[in-house]
Parts: sequence; C-alpha cells; structure tokens
Amino acid sequence: MWKNYFKIALRNLRKQRAFSIVNIMGLSLGMAASLVILNYLNFEKGYDSFHVNAERIYRVPMEITEKGGATQTFAFTYPPVATSMMKDFPEVETAVRWRGQGGPIKVNEQVYLEPGLLFFVDRSVFDIFSFPFAKGNARVALNELNDVVLTESIAQKYFGGGEALGRTIRYQEEDYVVKAVLKDLPENSHIRFGILFNFDKYIQLVEAQGGRIRDNWGWSDYYTYVLLKPGADVNTLRAKMPSFAERYKGEDMKATSYTMQFLLQPLKDIHLKSHYDYEFQGNGNFKYLGFLAIAGFIILVIAWINYVNLATARALDRSKEIGIRKVVGAVRQQLIRQFLVEALLVNLVAIVLGLLIFQLSLPYFSELVGKKIPGLGLQNWSFWLALAGIFVAGSLLAGFYPAFVMSGFRPIQTLKSAALNETGKIGNNLLRKILVVGQFSAAIILVAVIMGLFQQMRYMQNLDLGVNIEQTLVVQETMPRDSLGLLKVKSYLQELERYPDIINTSASTDIPGKEVGNSTTFWRKNTRNEKRCRTLGVDEHFLDNYGLKIIAGRQFRENFASDAAQRNIVLNETAARIIGFETPEAAIGQKVTYSDGDLTVVGVLKDYHQESLRNDFDPIVFYASSNFWQFYSLKVNTTNMQETLAKVESTWKSYFPGNPFQYVFLDEFYNQQYKVDRQFNAILWCFTLLAIVVACLGLLGLSAFILAKRAKEISIRKVLGANIGQILSLVTSEYFRLILIAGVVALPLAYVLMQQWLKSYVFRIQVGWWFFVLPILGVVLIAGLTVGWQSIRAAMANPVKSMRNE
Repeated sequence: MWKNYFKIALRNLRKQRAFSIVNIMGLSLGMAASLVILNYLNFEKGYDSFHVNAERIYRVPMEITEKGGATQTFAFTYPPVATSMMKDFPEVETAVRWRGQGGPIKVNEQVYLEPGLLFFVDRSVFDIFSFPFAKGNARVALNELNDVVLTESIAQKYFGGGEALGRTIRYQEEDYVVKAVLKDLPENSHIRFGILFNFDKYIQLVEAQGGRIRDNWGWSDYYTYVLLKPGADVNTLRAKMPSFAERYKGEDMKATSYTMQFLLQPLKDIHLKSHYDYEFQGNGNFKYLGFLAIAGFIILVIAWINYVNLATARALDRSKEIGIRKVVGAVRQQLIRQFLVEALLVNLVAIVLGLLIFQLSLPYFSELVGKKIPGLGLQNWSFWLALAGIFVAGSLLAGFYPAFVMSGFRPIQTLKSAALNETGKIGNNLLRKILVVGQFSAAIILVAVIMGLFQQMRYMQNLDLGVNIEQTLVVQETMPRDSLGLLKVKSYLQELERYPDIINTSASTDIPGKEVGNSTTFWRKNTRNEKRCRTLGVDEHFLDNYGLKIIAGRQFRENFASDAAQRNIVLNETAARIIGFETPEAAIGQKVTYSDGDLTVVGVLKDYHQESLRNDFDPIVFYASSNFWQFYSLKVNTTNMQETLAKVESTWKSYFPGNPFQYVFLDEFYNQQYKVDRQFNAILWCFTLLAIVVACLGLLGLSAFILAKRAKEISIRKVLGANIGQILSLVTSEYFRLILIAGVVALPLAYVLMQQWLKSYVFRIQVGWWFFVLPILGVVLIAGLTVGWQSIRAAMANPVKSMRNE
C-alpha cells in the first residue's frame, strides 16, 4: 500500500511540474535559510563550550555604584581577587589571572606588534581552560619565569616552518624561551590570544619598578576566572560574595561613599550576555540572535504556507480523482495517508535541496559575518534531532490541512460538476486568505524592521559626533618608551609638520573610537564623594586638532609645560557634572582630588562621542601629558594620500628603524565600532529578500492557478467590453486588500520589535510615518509586479482560445 502511495505521489509531482517546482523551490529556500540561521545560532550559543570544564568555569567581574550615580560594570577586577577566593572559599578549586600587555616582540632582527594578543597568565590557566597543545604540554608550559607559550599561527609567523620549541623571542629587553605551542583557538572562543607569559614574571617586573601586585586592591586591570570544584553550589558561593567584598574593600567603601560587588558570570554566558566595560573583545548580541531566530522561523512558515495554499488551490483539479477513488472503495483515512505521503515527499526533496543550498551558501555567509562558521557536524546529534523534529512536524502540519480538505470531498459533487467553482466546501478560500495575510504580515514585519535598522545606521553615520575625525591618519606607538624615544617622537612630529600635506599633528594616550583605557576615581576637594572617570593624556594640540569645543575656561595650549607641572586638567561636561559642579563655569579654578594628590580644573569642554552611539557620554578627565603617548594623530590633505602616507612611513623608519610602522585612518577605525550592527543589517537584508522571494513564489503559483481557472470569466468580460486596466484591477484588487489587512496586523508588532532593538542605543532615531507607510508600499509594489504581469498576460490573451477550450 505504501509503495502505491509513493508511486501516485511521484506521478502527481510529474503531472503538475510547475506547481511541484514552485512548491519545492519555496520549501528548499525556506529550509536552507532556516538551516543557515539555526547553524549560526548554534555556533554563537556554543561559544567556549569546547572547554571540558566549561560548566564549572566562572569569570569574576565587578560592579561599582557611586553615591547618587549610576552603576558601572567592569569585566576585570583586582589582582588579589584570584588568590583570595582560593583561600577563602572551599568551593573554588583554582583561579587564573589574565593581564593584557602591549609592546613590540623581537625575533632575531624582526619586530612584530601583537595588539590584543599578548597576556601574562597564571600557570593554572591550563588546569582551567582546555586549550589544545600542538607541541609541548601543560606540565612544562610556563614553569619558569622566562617561559612563553605561542599559538600555532604566531609560531608560524615568527619561525616559519621550523621548530618553535626551545627558540627565543625578545620582549621588554629580555629573552623568553618557547616551551609549548597551542593549536589555534576555535573561532567561537571569547578569549583571543597569541602569546602567553608567566604571571609571576609580571609580578617581578612590576615590583622591580616599585609597584605592588600581590596585595593591590586598587588596581583593577586583571581578568579573573575561577574553576569550581565538582558538585560545588554556585548559588551558595554567590551568597558569600557580598561579605567577600566587605572583607577586602569595606573600609575603602565607607571612606569613599560607594558600594561594590564581585559577581560570578558563567563562562558560556560571556559572549552573548555580557557587555561590561573593558571586555576581552567585542562580544555578540543576544538580542540580534533573537531577531535572526524570528526571521528564520518566519521564512520557514512562509514556505509552509505556500505549500498549504497551492495544495488546497489544486484541490479543484483533483476533485474528480478523489471522487472516483471514493466510488471504487477508498476510505478517507487512505486518502489522508496518500496526501500526507505527497507532502512528506515534497518536503523530503526540499530538505535535500535545502541542505545542498546551505552547503553552497555557507562560505558566503561566513564572509558576511566575518567568522569561519563550521558546517553541521554529524557528531552534534542533539542539533540534528531537534532539526529533524522541526521539519517533520512542519511537513505534517503543512500537509494535514490539504489532506483533510481534499479527502473530505463528496463523490457525487465532484463527479457531477464540471462547473465547480470556488464556492462551498471546495471553494471555501477563507483559510487561504488568512494564510496569505499571514505570509505578508511576516514579510511586512521583516521589511519594517530592516528599514528601521537602515535608518538607525544612517542616523549614526550622519550624526554630529562633536569631534572631527575626518582626514585623520593615526600612527600607533611601536617603539620602546624611554627618554630617548620620547625625544625622537617630538622630533618626528616636528619633521612631519614640515610636509605641506600634513596640516598639523597631536599626540595622546587614546583616540576617538577607542574605549579610553585608563580610569580612576576623583572627588571635589574636601569631600569624599568619589566618582570614577576615564583619564586621557593629551599634548597641547590635541583638543584643537580634533575640534573639541571649550565651553568654560581654557585648554592647554597657552603654556603646556606649566599646565603639566601644575597638574592642571580639563573636564568634559559629564565629568564636571558628576564630580559635583553645578555649571561648567563653576568648575574653573576648583580643586579635584584623586589618590595621587590635587588637580586644578582650567577648562570644561563640550561632550563628544568618544565611542559608539550605543553608549552615553563617559566622564573624561584630560590631563597634560608630556610622555607615554600611544597615538600620533595627523590631520592630512587627502588629495595626495598615497604620497603623504609614503612620506609618513619613510620618516618613521628613519627615526625608528626596526620598529613596525602601524597606522589607521580614524574614520574607518571609528566606524569599526558598528561592525556588528552592519553585519546584522546585511544578514537581515539577505533573509528579508529571501522571505519576499519565497512569498512571491507562492503568490506566483497561486495567482497562476486562479487565473487559469478564471480564464473563461476574463474572456467573457473582454468580449463584453472590459479593458486591460479593468481586468487587471479585478484580479489584483483582492491581493492588495489582503496586503493592507496584513499591514494592520503586522505593523504594531514590528513597532514593538523595533522599539526593543532601539533600546540598546542611547542615541537613536524616532520611529516616524515612514515606518508605517513604506513597508506596505514596498510589499504592494513587489506583489503587484508578481501578480500583475500574469494578469496582463491573461487580460491580453485571445478570448476565442479560452472559449474554444471550454
């Protein structure tokens, strides 16, 4: 019997080739899109899952709430937190500290910069994390103070194809021996590094310069991770964290009127659910994944609706077949099984094609998101099981209604009438209209959201940042920081200013578009209402160079050496306000205190966007810095950019031979903050277009079928004098009404989704009339083109042919 069902199903698919192709293409595109999205969601949710002990690893970030101020969150904490937690809490098996460092690496005579890839770590790093070794092992790695561990890509870069173990690299005028090489990190690891040094060596280096690490509860630049013992209750440990903060920071909190707490953050939550200040790297966005999941579900539902619509529309064609089979003894259950087999067969073919399309599109999708996304691994059985369940359930749900509708036809009605029309039980198209409304509601939601995203991106690109980042070439420091290097830097900048295409130069510890790397607490003189502010060291040209506007007092240019010696500072508006000055003018000449003494406010500048528009204005304290700059900003004439860049580079090499020349164009660097937003925008554009294509495939098949059934009616109308416009209006008006109804249903939901997304931006657009009008107009236009050209063909057909066939 089942063999017979499959034979009949194959014959029907061959007989109705056009409908079969439309159905299978719509379903395969929908399934391929859903597979791409599901695979990406699985990849993002799988961050850091490769660690054997991932469920027992927690990061220890901290939150600080100043009196009368907002809560500030930090991904890092103090260096003694790790050792103190191991001592105080029996739940903690071990802990590790990560301290990022900069500076060049020298191998033979070649100098390399590895920004963001160089860390000092405790040896316990290999007890906690499951970083796989390519050469060497955890027993020998970082045993000695001058040991170093490299990743494979860094080892290849430094030593080519040669043996890396036992070779030396030079850092901060000392040699370090390579004791192990790790395999390159998986793509979905929130921790990225290339070089690991021994943390005990870092302690030695700091103490040699008079600093403190072991008991320093004021220097919070250390990422801390703990591994809990098997069976340890994390909630019990969380309950102890407030007393832990009180034990080590209580006196300081009382003296300075702030509260703080240490947190326990599951390792696997960090990538998607953590957006603290000073993260290891730019994390993902859980809200974006939610939008993508909705988009994937919408596309799949549209594809299934297509199947239901086309299958029920074809019911009229198959009515005589059903009637004859019932007359010769077929029962309804047999007919239902027959139609379900056809549905499953169509979905099976679509799944195979969908998998093929998925595999072909995966490299392009990986390029779009900027990550090497792996395919669907066979070992991930739970994912495959869930996927199979979704598609089988969808196939059955999509097949059940057409099966029950068609199997319920009465034999007498179906055999007796060659003139059956779309009325009564066969022609009852209410559900079909509901499904069409559902399809276009989904499409309108996607179109509206993507238009909102586009408007927000355009708003961010066009908003006045309050800082001039145009025509700015930034050269990054790569040479040793010593008195000789400082003198060379000043000479280098003076030399550059002689070039006619370099308008002016400035130096600073940070640049716009970068999270200001240093911060400390400040308070007004004779109070202890501490407020944490970012600190940014600048030379006398920085504020002018970037077009920052002084709104009270003055800046540093008048007597820079004196400002530096007298410890004068400039505040931005936000810093002046939170430190306690009622107006910018009230801050001028006042004393501000921090741990190292008093400072004098000589100016207040207007707030500007140091970082992305997602963030509010940070409080920033600018100080006159004569050394330890890291960035050299050059305002340039872009007419001869290549020639200018060549001059800047050749001058660098003449002053700093052997030190790499590293630069960025500031506008490009600043816009890198929106990389994730642009990627998400592009991804959603792709899937929105795909959803519209799938919806239009169904609309194309449905309209072609209905026009074929109405061919006689159209011919009669033409004979009676109807023109093409009237016939076109007759055929398309119903679709346009359904789209308007879909808009009424979809736009409120789209508005809610848009508002939820915009909440992640402090500076954002206001949703206007365009959000409610343009999506409907766009979908009407696309649907009109899809149905219209078929309607015009039908209207222009010779009525004699239709009547003759009748």
